[in-house]
Amino acid sequence: MDIASITYYSISPRMLNLLATIHHRLGEVHARHLHAPAAELAKAYHISVVHSTLAIEGSTLDTLPVADILASPTSATEGSAALEAVNTHRAHDLALELDPFVEHDLRHAHGVLMHGLALDAGHFRTGPMDVVYGEPEPLRTASAHDLPANVHELLRYAEEDDFPPLITSCVLHFGLVYLRPFTAGNGRLARLWQKRMLMRYWPVFAYLPVEAFIQRTQPAYYAALEYADRRGDCGEFIAYLLERIDEALAELLASPDPVLTGRDRIALFLQQNPDRPFRRKDYLNMFPELSTATASRDLAEAVGRKVLLLSGTKRQARYTRTV
Repeated sequence: MDIASITYYSISPRMLNLLATIHHRLGEVHARHLHAPAAELAKAYHISVVHSTLAIEGSTLDTLPVADILASPTSATEGSAALEAVNTHRAHDLALELDPFVEHDLRHAHGVLMHGLALDAGHFRTGPMDVVYGEPEPLRTASAHDLPANVHELLRYAEEDDFPPLITSCVLHFGLVYLRPFTAGNGRLARLWQKRMLMRYWPVFAYLPVEAFIQRTQPAYYAALEYADRRGDCGEFIAYLLERIDEALAELLASPDPVLTGRDRIALFLQQNPDRPFRRKDYLNMFPELSTATASRDLAEAVGRKVLLLSGTKRQARYTRTV
């Protein structure tokens, strides 16, 4: 199979407008320090992601039962709806440790997602598979011929493509659904893998509940996938996903800004600047709304907690992360 036939897409004004809007919103997310939420908000978003991921796959579990299951994951049993929730929770937690362009990591993520739900979790299928998009009648049959090589080529394409990562991530999503490398769980893996790729560029995607917006428009999601499959052009599917990302970012930006403590600010700064030594002026560049006294207090408190190591005094003071 020629990978170009899977990754081809036409570019539309709608796609370009969405791309510009999303990049503007991502800039605002960065400026307002929304790339990492407060703990309670992060928990709520995570529950929403797990619930929506399963709802797209036909689960009838509501949000509250999902929250209860995630609070006590050891209660899940094999083959149960609760196990689906626990697996999804664990796979999303694991995502940051995985490389979105490595086949082994893709299979590992699938093994976690489908643990106890599929006998061959984490292993590529070896036989043909009917391709169905919401309708009982199959659109085509997906061959297993050269499947590992095709997946490898798709991941290499995603890593080396020069187009904006927002677009390439959507192509990766479609490509995994098109190839259907596994006997089950391909859709949820494709959505997770797009998220993981975007996390490399924008930390906000680690918790942005794009899946919830896909679930709200689920018939359109399957229609866009089928249309792309039939035409051999995933441009409209890309535009569909960009709309969902734009909606998720708009909702995030419409919410009140979290009140950040000094510890929150230090954690955010170190997340963006993990290793290099820095001065107070570098810290103020990220938080220009702070007074110099508040910035000095934040840094001194972090030194006291042994999060930062201080060398030098006054204007020559430099800070280095200790852990």
